[in-house]
Order: sequence, then C-alpha cells, then structure tokens
Amino acid sequence: MHTQKGKIIKMSNILSTFLKIGGIVLIMAILTQVVLIAIAPLLDLKSGGAVIDMFGLNIPIDGDVTQFRALMIFTMLSGGIMTVILFVTSSIFKDISREGTPFTKKNSNKIRTISLLLIANEIIMPPLRLLVLMIFVPAVEATSSINLGIIVATAVFFCLALIFEYGCLLQQESDETL
Repeated sequence: MHTQKGKIIKMSNILSTFLKIGGIVLIMAILTQVVLIAIAPLLDLKSGGAVIDMFGLNIPIDGDVTQFRALMIFTMLSGGIMTVILFVTSSIFKDISREGTPFTKKNSNKIRTISLLLIANEIIMPPLRLLVLMIFVPAVEATSSINLGIIVATAVFFCLALIFEYGCLLQQESDETL
C-alpha cells in the first residue's frame, strides 16, 4: 500500500512539473503574439492574396494589419484558456503529491473548473470570434462549428469531478471508522 502511495506521489510531482512547464511555454507563445501585434505595422504582411484558414475562418491577409491583429488576438484568447487549464491541472497533481490522495474536495472543484473552461473555450469562443471578425474584417468568410470531441471531454471531466467527490466522501467515512 505504501509503495503504491509513494508511486502516486512521485508521478504526481513529475506531472505537476511538466504541466507547469507547458503552461510557461504557452505564456511565452502568448507574449510573442503580443509583440507581433505591437510590431504588426512594421511587418510585410503582403502575401499576394493568401488566405489563412484558422479556427474555421478564412482570413485574407493582404497587408491589412487589423486582420492580422484579429487573428493573433483569437489565438491568444484560446491559448490563455489552455494555459489556465494547464496550471489548474498542475495544481491538482501538486495537491496529490502533497496530500498523498487525489480524493479531496479541492481537487473535485478544480476538475469541475477544467470542465467549465473546456466548455467555455468550445461554446463561447467560436461565436465571439465570428462576431469580432465580422465587425472588424467584413471580407472574412466565416463559419463556426463545435467539436463534439471537446464536448465529450468536458462531460468526462465533469463526471470525474463527481467521482472525486464520491471518493472524498468514501475516504472521509473510512477515516472516521478507523
């Protein structure tokens, strides 16, 4: 039993570290995009009528700094949400490595937060992107779709939160009987 708990603590510590590193890498990518937005007028954005297909949007980049900035802002928003998810997940594993058990109310709440962030990224962000692009870049050919895989992942995370709550309750009952 104690060797298993030791393995859980060790792996949780390693995962926490890797997830933090991933979050830091995403922050650096977002900061790079901030710099690109700031220096956009200095960049040669003339691409001979090329179109960037990103997030289901066909954005013509024909030297228009506004279009380029809109694209960068959207990638920053999604990257920001993913960064928060990585740091919340890292804190779950850090708590597991400290407490030796995953079944705490705090971890259950964090898993529920991850499911809410995932659903926000999938349900709220696409229409927001469309609206902003239609306002600032009228020439855009915009479509929106919802990724069913993300919806399923969100449901899985929400169910995991409920399972962790139940595990917390069982652990509490077990501790009280001892």
